[in-house]
Amino acid sequence: MPAKVWVEGTLPSLPGVAIVGSRRSTSYGNRVAAQFAAAVVGCGWPVISGLARGIDGVAHRACLDAGGTGWAVLGSGLDTVYPKQHESLARELIATGGGLVSEYPPGTPPAPFRFPARNRIIAALAEVTVVIEAAVDGGALITARLALEMGKEVLAVPGDIDRPVSRGCNLLIRDGAHPVLGVDDLVELLSFALGPPPRQLSNRTSAQGVTIEAALAQSEASVGETLADLIRRQLSE
Repeated sequence: MPAKVWVEGTLPSLPGVAIVGSRRSTSYGNRVAAQFAAAVVGCGWPVISGLARGIDGVAHRACLDAGGTGWAVLGSGLDTVYPKQHESLARELIATGGGLVSEYPPGTPPAPFRFPARNRIIAALAEVTVVIEAAVDGGALITARLALEMGKEVLAVPGDIDRPVSRGCNLLIRDGAHPVLGVDDLVELLSFALGPPPRQLSNRTSAQGVTIEAALAQSEASVGETLADLIRRQLSE
């Protein structure tokens, strides 16, 4: 455990979902990260990541665009956001009810060894970690390993077997991580791991909101299909 933790903003009050992946993400990985972050927000869960380039940044941006709250764990002091181009993203996370977390005191510069270390805090804050594109030596796999050691759920998005940025996810799946094949899969797996989504999603056919439990009771479709449909309706309004 870190000796101290510095926080700017607030800490999550609900179970969080970490969305992590490669800094060298592809357009496919970025698209999946944005869809997944929006789905997590649609269900009412916080999004947690590391504010890095690539998948992390896309997940944070999509979380904010969908009206959600998110947290970033830094590998530097809270006053030294890295990369610098994500400073505005960090400010938005704080302004919208989320926050920044670091075990390093203000004034601590970013350094390569600090980023793998901060991944254990990402894994600890999140109840479920979703890995989207990861090289075998990438930080996302460190986060996944630490999450498994903590007894947390790990989900991984499969990719091309000959693409280096997909190899880490494919190895996670080979070794027992749950493969997640789309938004329906994601929502169903998260609902099993975290319980019913906390957010009331609106029903287009009614002026009043419908609870998740009521929607599931009235639907003849699967849990995943019902929740995914509600999320799509919410995001299209």
